[in-house]
Amino acid sequence: MTYKRILVAVDSNEASSLLVEKAIELVSQEGGAMALFHCLQQSTAAGLEERVGAFTEMDQAEAHRKRLGQKEKRVAHCQAWLEGLSDPAKQAGVATRTHVAVGKPGEDIVAYARDWGADLIVLGRTNRGTLADLLLGKASNHVVHHATCSVLLVQTSAGKE
Repeated sequence: MTYKRILVAVDSNEASSLLVEKAIELVSQEGGAMALFHCLQQSTAAGLEERVGAFTEMDQAEAHRKRLGQKEKRVAHCQAWLEGLSDPAKQAGVATRTHVAVGKPGEDIVAYARDWGADLIVLGRTNRGTLADLLLGKASNHVVHHATCSVLLVQTSAGKE
């Protein structure tokens, strides 16, 4: 089976380049395209700051501006990282785009894949263990159960340590 539009959902770890390599192997060279996607998780710190600010009468507008500035810096940093990560695909002649979202990784991956028209989502799977998965959530689990296209999970670690 050939894939024309592959969404590669990467996390900030050393396995990201492995996912890109796998996607390059799979994408059809004639008209194939790849999107590199990273989602920054929505921070609960913003909500906590607002509650604390209400009690301490902090300047809410200033706190909000500060959070927006930090968010913009994080998004720009991730965008630059994705651009560098996309170099091997571009060198292989694969049309490549990058996207950084802020929100819930599993949901955002599924939505972006659907909106972009991906026919395959490639993402890494680590074996953190059941308790860690329950506490942290699991983007790959959400993607597998909600994606409208094929999903390739690449095992990115040897297992629990």
